[in-house]
Amino acid sequence: MHLTAIRLAGFKSFADNTTFPVDAPLTGIIGPNGCGKSNIIDAVRWVLGETAAKQLRGQAMTDVIFAGAANRRGAAQASVALHFDNSDGKAGGAFADYAELVIARKVQSDGQSQYSINGKRVRRRDIVELLQGTGVGARSYAVIEQGMISRIIEAKPEELRVFIEEAAGIALYKTRRKESEARMNEVRDHLTRHDDRLHQLGKQRDKLAQEAETAKTWRALQAQAQTASHQLQSWQYHQLHRQHEAAQEQYSRDRAALNDLFAHSGIDEAQIAALEEKLAAAKAAHHAAENAALQSAARLAALRRELESGRQNQQHLAQNARDQQTRLARLSQQHDEDHEQAQQHQAEIARLQAELAERAPALEAARLAAEQARAAADQQRHQLDAQREHRHHAENRHYSAAHRLNEARQQQERLEQRRASLQPAADTDDDALEAETLQTQYDTLAETLTALEDAQQQTAAELATAQARYDQQQAQTRAAHTRHAQQQAALDTLRRLQPAPQNQPPELAAAPQLLDHLHVVPAWQSAIGRYLGERLHAALGTEHWQTALAHGSAQLARGSVPAAWQAHIQSDADLHPWLGHLQPLAAHDADIRRDQLAPGVQYLTLDGSIISQNSIQPATRGDDQLARQNQIHALEAELQKSETALQNLEEAGAAAAEQLARLRDTHAAQQRQHQQTAQQQRELAHRLALVAQQQTHRAQLRAQQQRALETLAEDLAAARRQQQQAQEETDLAAAALAALPPVTALETAFRAAFQTYQDADHSWQQQQNDYRAAEAALEQHRAHLAAGDKQAQRLAAERLEAEETLAALQEQSEALALELEEKHLSHEALEETHQQHEQQRAQTARAVEEQAHHLHREQETLRERQHQRALAEERLNHHQEHLAQIQQQLQRITAELLADNREPLDMDDANPPDEAALTARIRSLKQQMEALGAVNLAAIADYDSADAEYRSLDDQCRDLRHTLELLEEAITKLDNETRSRLQDTLDIVNRHFASLFPLLFRGGEAELAWTEGDILEAGMTIAVRPPGKKVKNLSVLSGGEKALTALALVFALFRLNPAPFCLLDEVDAPLDDANVGRLSALLREMAGQPQFIVITHRKRTMQTCDQLIGVTMSEPGVSRLVAVQFGE
Repeated sequence: MHLTAIRLAGFKSFADNTTFPVDAPLTGIIGPNGCGKSNIIDAVRWVLGETAAKQLRGQAMTDVIFAGAANRRGAAQASVALHFDNSDGKAGGAFADYAELVIARKVQSDGQSQYSINGKRVRRRDIVELLQGTGVGARSYAVIEQGMISRIIEAKPEELRVFIEEAAGIALYKTRRKESEARMNEVRDHLTRHDDRLHQLGKQRDKLAQEAETAKTWRALQAQAQTASHQLQSWQYHQLHRQHEAAQEQYSRDRAALNDLFAHSGIDEAQIAALEEKLAAAKAAHHAAENAALQSAARLAALRRELESGRQNQQHLAQNARDQQTRLARLSQQHDEDHEQAQQHQAEIARLQAELAERAPALEAARLAAEQARAAADQQRHQLDAQREHRHHAENRHYSAAHRLNEARQQQERLEQRRASLQPAADTDDDALEAETLQTQYDTLAETLTALEDAQQQTAAELATAQARYDQQQAQTRAAHTRHAQQQAALDTLRRLQPAPQNQPPELAAAPQLLDHLHVVPAWQSAIGRYLGERLHAALGTEHWQTALAHGSAQLARGSVPAAWQAHIQSDADLHPWLGHLQPLAAHDADIRRDQLAPGVQYLTLDGSIISQNSIQPATRGDDQLARQNQIHALEAELQKSETALQNLEEAGAAAAEQLARLRDTHAAQQRQHQQTAQQQRELAHRLALVAQQQTHRAQLRAQQQRALETLAEDLAAARRQQQQAQEETDLAAAALAALPPVTALETAFRAAFQTYQDADHSWQQQQNDYRAAEAALEQHRAHLAAGDKQAQRLAAERLEAEETLAALQEQSEALALELEEKHLSHEALEETHQQHEQQRAQTARAVEEQAHHLHREQETLRERQHQRALAEERLNHHQEHLAQIQQQLQRITAELLADNREPLDMDDANPPDEAALTARIRSLKQQMEALGAVNLAAIADYDSADAEYRSLDDQCRDLRHTLELLEEAITKLDNETRSRLQDTLDIVNRHFASLFPLLFRGGEAELAWTEGDILEAGMTIAVRPPGKKVKNLSVLSGGEKALTALALVFALFRLNPAPFCLLDEVDAPLDDANVGRLSALLREMAGQPQFIVITHRKRTMQTCDQLIGVTMSEPGVSRLVAVQFGE
């Protein structure tokens, strides 16, 4: 069985479907650093069942999937397959007959991982069992990765022991021993539980034997007490029956007397009704008279108010007339004053018009003088501006020529300095090397950043899902809390409303109550609840019968429901004493006839009344305890479900919160790592841009320097010519400036002309202001005159209006005087009518008083008769209560008799039993029963059951002890075989180790040894002595010596138990050329069985290989193969 190929697809950097042909005895894998060679080691370990992501240089199992590159998208899954040639049939189990085995594993992006053998899906355990004992495994000595050589030398004794166990092939023994120990622990646990249960059953059985004997004695005493009690109860039943008949007769007599009182009360009520009608008629007449008097009084008061209002209006009109006359006098005076002011304004207007006519010619002359002075000043200013312009142009030409001369000189100096400082730039390769290094780092960071972004997106999606799940859980939990609180509040309210039994002893309070064991259909709940009343709280059972009698509490034995009530009631209580003498009457109404009822039978109606042919017992008042108790039971069940659901929701919410917090932490860590990586990438990109910019700038600078040197001479010659030309222009401009005349005389003439203009303009402005002031005064007087005209017109209108108003007021005053005279006459007539109405009201009031006196007398008579009726009703109720008490006592006695399934005995009044003797006999028997203490009546049956269980459990314990002995023998045998196999393996490995060590070291000694203790638990130590050295601790060895020692141990293990293949990842890195040569010779010697696959950078190792496979990464982030075959 040997390896023929390794196939990878989408695994880490191997994006494409890649196959490694490894059918040669010694295969070498070569390539530059970072091209993905070590990913082959990870792939082999992963397909063999590695489950720890950190062992594969990752954080999650999905990290093995190709994450993508610059020009490639990430893969959806990763898969690895190992192809084995099994033509020799060394593969065990169900696959021994297959000539080729393909062990494969793939993982999806969602984390789902699948194993398969020859395309058939299997478990990881199946692959481990298939390769068990071959030395091949995810962490076996057949796969030696980078750093593992040093870990072998530095391993702890218990870690080093694993390699010997793998070589010895004792994994099967360990598995069987572990299963036997688990089975033995399980049997011990069962035996311990059975022994404890057997011990408890033994004590219980002994105790039940004593209780069963006591129960037999108690039952004998109970039978005697029941016989005596039967006689006493029969005599009491006979006496109560006679008392019931007498009480029934007295009740009938009292009922007849009460009916007579009801009849007389009816007559009295009729007479009172007639008197009340007469009184109502008298009151109606009095009310009509009173209304007429009130109406006449109201009309009289209204007429008086109208007279008073008319007098006030008359006074008001007189005052208004006087006011209007005053107003007319005031308006006449105002008219005279306004006429005088209008004459004054007309005189002032005439004067201002004459003054304006005189001022107009002088104003025009001043204006013409100002315009002539301004024209002269403008002419002088134009001459001065022209002279200044000519001089300014000459100065500008001179300044420009001097400035160009200065610039030409400075340009010549700059060119000279540039020619002196211009030197060729030195070439260097430092920038190219730095750019290449930075580009490599940038590509690596880009791959890392892409992987981080994919992981971050996946975590973000998981976080969003977890957040939604958490929010949903929180909403459901809050709703469940609300429902639970509402149900609890409703249950507490119902429990508070439910009455509790009063004054019950602790023994009865702890016993089950009839209310909890009674289920009644809804239609009969009210009737049964009212009928039973406090008996609903009766204790079930007969354990505390004496206590119930002593405290007057109700107690009921267990049994069945009477046949007549079984369609309406379900209960395990014996209800015959309380319901056996009653029949349900669901169709009862107020009109039922007595002859429709069966003679001698009592009926319970739906409203709780008890009726028969001879009596009616009304229902007692009470609340609906049965319906409320059913609601309590239903709410308790719902509350239990709510609590369970709430607990489940809280647990799910806690799990969701924990998952959410974990995902948030992961997402935050990924963001921080992404930000750091992105920052590093940006810094590298900036540095790359700077380096590229420097390279471009330096290349351009070298070209520009050469061109500048070539043109610099031309620029200097042009600068000299420009300087000479600028000098000539400067001289000509200076001469032209000197030839211009001065501007002083022109400035003096302009200032004199301008002063003359200002004086003339000021005089004209002053005269113009005076003229405008006169015009404004004229307009003001004209406005006052117009306003006076309008005022005169308004006063005339107001005067006319006041005269008309005064005439109207005089007419209204005359009409009002006539109206007041008419109302005074009506007032005298209405006074006479009001006095007549008052007399009629007094007469009707006396009639009402007489009728009320007659009615009061009759009502007193009726109240006396009602008092007598109330006394009769009280007597009737007393007799009714007495009759009910007797009925209850009869029912109690009947229930007690029915509870014992007995009928009352026939009793003769001539030979009554001795009640005192019977009571003493019963008391004596009960004292004997109580002296026995608490009696377990079920002890006899319980003892038989416990004895049978004890015998069965004792047989099971004997079987478990026998099984435990067999397992201990099997474990001892496995331990002995394991010790022998481990020691034999160590001896053989030591021989190979001792022979290989001097071969690699050119001498020296090496040995493996057990630490102290049992071989099954002891660790492994390595003792070596290289040539010429005495080593006490392996840590003092050099790196090469450690590598050779570990390789000697690994090859010793291979010689003992050759694995199908061996992968070595750069194990020759710490060795010098001489040691590499010896290692290569040993590999060459051992190649073939097993196969060796070596990842190396050393030429000597490459030369030893039969086949070389090159791994490249021409496309960034994607690994590819290049294979070369070598002959002898």
